[in-house]
Amino acid sequence: MSSFNVKPSKPVAVFGAIFGVAVLVFGFVNGRNSSGGFIWLWLIAGVAIIAFNLWAAFSKNGATEVISRKEE
Repeated sequence: MSSFNVKPSKPVAVFGAIFGVAVLVFGFVNGRNSSGGFIWLWLIAGVAIIAFNLWAAFSKNGATEVISRKEE
């Protein structure tokens, strides 16, 4: 069985990281006066988006999918 790692292109992954920064900025601008845990959840989601996209862009093993094919 052969498998192939699928990576996004670097520009797409970097754009995803920039989108994550935009998510963080939007959340903090609109939620700075709110109390509760939602802002912390927003922060964690934004950091996760940024980290995942930068890992996919610059890591040697930064594959976001693995496609397997059975050989017959």
